[in-house]
Amino acid sequence: MRRLFSSPKLLRRVVWLGGVAVVGVGGAVLVLAFPGPKPAPYSRLSTEKADLVEPERPVSFASHKHAVVHTALAFVRTAVRRRNIAKSWDLVTPAMKQGHTRADWASGRDLPVIKYPAIFARWHVAYSYADEVDLQVALFARPEQINAQVFDVTLHPVRHGTRTRWLVDSFLPTPAAGDGVGSRLNHRTGIFGARTPPVTREGKIWLFIPLSIFALLPAVLLALGVRRWHAARVYRAYPRGE
Repeated sequence: MRRLFSSPKLLRRVVWLGGVAVVGVGGAVLVLAFPGPKPAPYSRLSTEKADLVEPERPVSFASHKHAVVHTALAFVRTAVRRRNIAKSWDLVTPAMKQGHTRADWASGRDLPVIKYPAIFARWHVAYSYADEVDLQVALFARPEQINAQVFDVTLHPVRHGTRTRWLVDSFLPTPAAGDGVGSRLNHRTGIFGARTPPVTREGKIWLFIPLSIFALLPAVLLALGVRRWHAARVYRAYPRGE
């Protein structure tokens, strides 16, 4: 035995294995002394069949495009612009009419619709489902009145006898509202007597920048041509001066 431990190499192996054994035993003692928390009853896997909720599938907007756009723009003409408000009563869902009578709605008092003096509109389909369509509508007013603003117009199909009509269910401003809105809304509608959206004075000033550059280009080319002609003339006259 004494000869066995007289070897330094063997002694180092024994010390190393002893250290590993001590660490392993210490870890096992800690695990047994401090077990992990027991899982909550509701966190265990259930064997019951789960109720799967399928996401609503988008449908083509083309099938109800005419009805949706017609209702949305008629709603803007009447309720939003506060012109012939009574006509907008038949353009909104019962949920939007809640708390209002026809006479109360026609008077315009406490109308759940933001007023906006629109003269031009751009619109874009945000999404289209079988029972809900959302249009993003950018409305433009005269520059001296109010800035352009984008609204979300949500419409639902409502059954009236044998007919189904698309009616406005909500009209809310979007976070993108502000100056320069509607650049991504690709459908233009001059529904209020204006063929193009109003251009602010700042927009007109920016138009002069490219025009000024193109106007100065011929002058720059002429100046370069005159300078080159003058240099060539001096070069030809220099030998005669000798």
